[in-house]
Amino acid sequence: MRKIRIFNVLHPAIFFLVAFVFFLCLYPFALEYYFPFFETTFKTKALLITYLLVFIIAAHLVPHYLLVKTFPKLKDVVPLVRMDLKHWKRAFYLFFLSGVGLYLFVYLFMMGTIPIFLDNVESARIGAKAGLGKYILIANALISVSLVYRFAIEKFVLNKIKLVSVLYLIIGVFLVMGIGFRGPAAYLVVTCFLAYSIFTKKYLEKQGISYRYIIWGVLFIMFLSLVGYYRHTGEFSIMAIGSTAWTTAVNVSNLEAIVFNTDTYNDLYYGYTVLSDLGVALGLHDNGFTGVILKTKYDMAFEGEGMTITSPGEAYMNLGWIGIILHASFLGAVAGFFYELIIRSGKISWFVILILFSLNFSRLAVGGIVAPGLFFLLPQLIICAAFIFVAKLKI
Repeated sequence: MRKIRIFNVLHPAIFFLVAFVFFLCLYPFALEYYFPFFETTFKTKALLITYLLVFIIAAHLVPHYLLVKTFPKLKDVVPLVRMDLKHWKRAFYLFFLSGVGLYLFVYLFMMGTIPIFLDNVESARIGAKAGLGKYILIANALISVSLVYRFAIEKFVLNKIKLVSVLYLIIGVFLVMGIGFRGPAAYLVVTCFLAYSIFTKKYLEKQGISYRYIIWGVLFIMFLSLVGYYRHTGEFSIMAIGSTAWTTAVNVSNLEAIVFNTDTYNDLYYGYTVLSDLGVALGLHDNGFTGVILKTKYDMAFEGEGMTITSPGEAYMNLGWIGIILHASFLGAVAGFFYELIIRSGKISWFVILILFSLNFSRLAVGGIVAPGLFFLLPQLIICAAFIFVAKLKI
């Protein structure tokens, strides 16, 4: 049975756990003592621990019982890869420039501005991108997929990253951040870094990244906190740590609201929220996603279109404690199964898909299944398949 190594950043379960711990567990089990925005109830803590344990068990055991083949090690798989890269640059420029062009079209012709340069970024970005979400998501997917493949292929073939590739990354980050969100830009930087790091000799031997990269990751999060605080206040301050604490606390607060209202009114949805969100995504109705509906239903007032429902919240509002078990088991099984399936392929092009899948899979911890799955996971997987086809990658 393969162990889930805590620093194996290729595994979807690891990224989900990192997001789950940071955005849902950090406040109630640590930061609440230093930044007591509110008191987390014992039941919410129990829900979080239960969900976490069931997810880990499912991610660990399901692949073992469903897949009967042996578990190959990365260092044994990668050297067997055969290269055929004649058309990859053509595919890169086609996809990257298409993404850049789509972003410029949105900013210059459809928005008439770049929201990040406006005084009131928070309200401006919400109003400016109304109805343009699909264009932004497609542009983001085109840029992300093309850059990640470029970094992975250059590292594997040349064992280094060209300066021009870093320049393309900077351009991509600027365009992605233009809408006013730090998250997608951070995801882009991290995915390119992972595409570079997974083909290092040390990573292949240990199936995990170096501790120093973990430290750099923590510093990167602190930097994003400072940027966010500066965006709100116009100054840099140690108080940005408190801002980070609130970022983690607000998700727990939303989970508390879901648990309280579900228990108070015995208001279980029995899977309706998932079907309703699918209906919104497919254009079958315009009632809004569950987070938008609950914001109105719970009479919550804040800037933004809707509340984050979180995976435990989505599970509990539908089936209570049984939902917690089923939801965590399902996501854990998907994470473990997808990882083993990709690793056994022995194809670098699939490894890149695994990087994008793993990083975007972490979004499900806060956003639930449907919205992040359809608007982040699915577009990037489709663009990946198209890139492989156009580039004629046989690796």
